[in-house]
Amino acid sequence: MLLEPDLAGRFRRGLLFPDEAHLDPRQAMAALHDRLAAMGVEFHFGADVSAVSGFDRQIECTGMTAGDDRLRGVRGEMLILNTPDVSLSRPVRLLHPRFPLYTVPRTDHRFMVGATMIESQSVGPVTARSMMELLGAAYALHPAFGDAEIVETGVGVRPAFPDNLPRVETNGEIIAINGLYRHGFLLAPAMARQAADLVFSHRTKELAHETNGQRRNA
Repeated sequence: MLLEPDLAGRFRRGLLFPDEAHLDPRQAMAALHDRLAAMGVEFHFGADVSAVSGFDRQIECTGMTAGDDRLRGVRGEMLILNTPDVSLSRPVRLLHPRFPLYTVPRTDHRFMVGATMIESQSVGPVTARSMMELLGAAYALHPAFGDAEIVETGVGVRPAFPDNLPRVETNGEIIAINGLYRHGFLLAPAMARQAADLVFSHRTKELAHETNGQRRNA
C-alpha cells in the first residue's frame, strides 16, 4: 500500500515515523485562546507589562523582546503554496543535496513549505535567495509545485540560547520561558508543565508556611 500515492515512483526510499503528527499553529492558537477564555482566563493584548502588579507570580515568555543578552535570533522563512494537483496526508521532508525541505499539508490543498535557518535577527520580507531555494526544493519534491500559487510568505525570528536548548528559569517572582529555537509547538507543553510545577510548588510552600504560622499563633 502506498502511503503517499502522489510521490509514487519519484524516490527510491524513505523513512516513515508512524507516530509523527502535525498541526496548524494558527488554528492551535485560536483553539487554545477560546478554551482558556471559556475557563475564565483574561487576555489583555497590547498591555504594558511593566505596569503589571498584584500577582504572586509572573510568567515571562516574550522571546527575543525579553532583553536577554544570551539569546540570539535564528531567522526562518516559509511559503504557503496552493495547488489542487498534489495531495499529501502527512509532513514530508526532502533531504535535498543543498537545501533540506519540509512540506506540511494544510486544508484546501495548501502546503506550508519551509524553512530556512539563518543566523540573523532581521524581520524583513523573505529574501530572493530563500524564495528560489524553497521553490526549487518544492519542485524537486513534486513538479506540480511549479504551477502552484504562492498564497503567502512568512518570516519569523526564533530565540535561541548558545546550546539551542530551551530553559525555564526563575528570577524572584518571575518565571522566564525562552530559547525554544525551532521547536516551539513541540516543546511548549513540556515547558508549560515545568513552569506550572514551579508556580504550584511555590504556592504549596507558601500555604505550608502560612499554616505553620497559624499553628504557632494558636
